[in-house]
Amino acid sequence: MPEVPTEILLHIASFIPKDELHNFIGVNLFFYNLALDSRYSTIRIESVDVQTHKLLQRLRDPAVAGRVRRLVVRPMLNLHRTQSAVNPSFWERIGTYVGVQTDPETPPLSIEDALVLVFPGLTNLMRFEVESWDMSPDYDLEPFFRSAWAAFGRQLETISMAGRPETFRQFVASDPQPVSCTALSLQFTHELDPMAATAVVGILVNSVAAFINSLAPHLRALKIWSWSALDLSALFNNLGHFPHLNDFHLRAPFNKALTDPTGLTRLLETNSSTLDTIELRLNPTGIAMDPNSEYLLGEWFLSHRENDLVFTGLKLLRMYPTTLRTGFNALIMYIERSANTLTTLAVKDRYLNLDEVDALITPLSHRGADQGLQALRLNVRVWNVELFDLLALKLPGLKSLSLYVGGSHPHRAATELLFAEMQTHSFAEWKLRDIGVWQGGSEVPSSTMRLLAKCFPAVQSFWRNGHMLGEGKIYE
Repeated sequence: MPEVPTEILLHIASFIPKDELHNFIGVNLFFYNLALDSRYSTIRIESVDVQTHKLLQRLRDPAVAGRVRRLVVRPMLNLHRTQSAVNPSFWERIGTYVGVQTDPETPPLSIEDALVLVFPGLTNLMRFEVESWDMSPDYDLEPFFRSAWAAFGRQLETISMAGRPETFRQFVASDPQPVSCTALSLQFTHELDPMAATAVVGILVNSVAAFINSLAPHLRALKIWSWSALDLSALFNNLGHFPHLNDFHLRAPFNKALTDPTGLTRLLETNSSTLDTIELRLNPTGIAMDPNSEYLLGEWFLSHRENDLVFTGLKLLRMYPTTLRTGFNALIMYIERSANTLTTLAVKDRYLNLDEVDALITPLSHRGADQGLQALRLNVRVWNVELFDLLALKLPGLKSLSLYVGGSHPHRAATELLFAEMQTHSFAEWKLRDIGVWQGGSEVPSSTMRLLAKCFPAVQSFWRNGHMLGEGKIYE
């Protein structure tokens, strides 16, 4: 085969589906390495079975292990099973070999031990992710973590951990030294044991907050999610300044997780000069029982008017602005503060009418087509010609649009009427390249999407998948 520049080969390879790359493994050394890199760049340990054990045996080969960039230990839960001695959890089962024993005289090798044996070969690992929702309260993960840090802790750029507060205590106690870590993701659930719950504040302050603060010199992205009633106020009250933090993502029920939001407010204020990406999904829980929780969240959003540096210079903003006017007014305030820099905007869970959409995008409409908003995600009450006219007029440079429409799918006659009216309007100058529409909790039919594409000549992709075939959709 003639010598072809690497850049051209990479461009050619970008058109090959990943699940077909193995067919090119014999073409030359380039495709051989490309196929193996694709196969082993991300390794997921999600079950305890023969295939998992075979995979871990394969990773004992340094030539293979060196290709791994991301390791995910994430057990897939069987929601129908019960916890019992005859049906142990994933983390109980990793202590017992489940596979084909080739040598009856050889002691069983646990999946945990097999992972530990693989660790030293992961010389190029950049991302390490562990979810321990299924861990037995009595299981000690500290030795597992220690083995990981000894092998690759200092080279990791991204660390993601999920579990109970006690899991995070073990994580920090294992003495990680992630001197290269720039992105940290933490997902919490609460402690089921009331006695253990009394120690949670100490763990959040002395273990979790202390660890996050230790990353301050180089941390650029911080994501914190809470899926339960765990109060994270003490955690935020003890976080300091992060001189390079540009990406902050928080998802938690405001009325449960932030009974005292002053620490979160201080975090946003202290780091406002570097933050350009913010996602706040603070939807309260139990709204039907406590309508006041929406009010409190809206007032907290609006309280940032006292510091005009907060939410200034953002490139990306995703948030739920409450169902109240106060929350919506705060969102407008945030957009106005970042009107010259914002490129991606996603408004979650609140369904907007046409006037609200107009108010939302008007602060962004002064920028040129090539410098303005590039991606927009909205929940809207209806989708009609007036909506598209407004978006095309005020956001001529918009590249990607995701609409989540209220109500059920319209009947065929209504759809035909909509597109008959659309044909009388010209969107030839609109630069929109990608569009996705969901209604009634599901995608609109592909036939409807094709009609949309005829109205918007620049559209080349549906649902952010890069083409119009309807596979590999990316949901906002």
